[in-house]
Amino acid sequence: LSFLSIHKPQKTHLFSLHSIDVSREDKTPTLSDSTQTNPPTESPPEEEEEEEPEFDKRRLEEKFAVLNTGIYECRSCGYKYDEAVGDPSYPLPPGFQFDKLPDDWRCPTCGAAKSFFESKSVEIAGFAQNQQYGLGGNALTSGQKTILIYGTLLFFFVLFLSGYFLQ
Repeated sequence: LSFLSIHKPQKTHLFSLHSIDVSREDKTPTLSDSTQTNPPTESPPEEEEEEEPEFDKRRLEEKFAVLNTGIYECRSCGYKYDEAVGDPSYPLPPGFQFDKLPDDWRCPTCGAAKSFFESKSVEIAGFAQNQQYGLGGNALTSGQKTILIYGTLLFFFVLFLSGYFLQ
């Protein structure tokens, strides 16, 4: 076996010579970074601590807009509490918020506590800070945008096909 390994040509890794460490995305790649085959084993911890808060600030701004529907679903049985309807079995008027429910309130179907309920909120496509721009299309969910786009395409397709039936 050792005889075969001596005469076997060793493979050179062409990709490792030109690779760039993507974990350092805040820095621009330099020639010395791209020619390094191994990442540095020792790096000063002071630089990482300084870069980390700036990275976190940018990530905190990238929040998707979430729209509360006012519907909370029980994870045990699937019962849906709607704030607009309330709970007639436990005399709760319509419009009563889920967060303000009394502590002794339970699921009318299975008796689960409030902690078993999860909010059925809708995530709007796009970042929260960009919702003020545009003609209102930024406030649509991804499903609504899909229906709008393909519905418009279908409408104009039918409109142009109807031109063949004109005399």
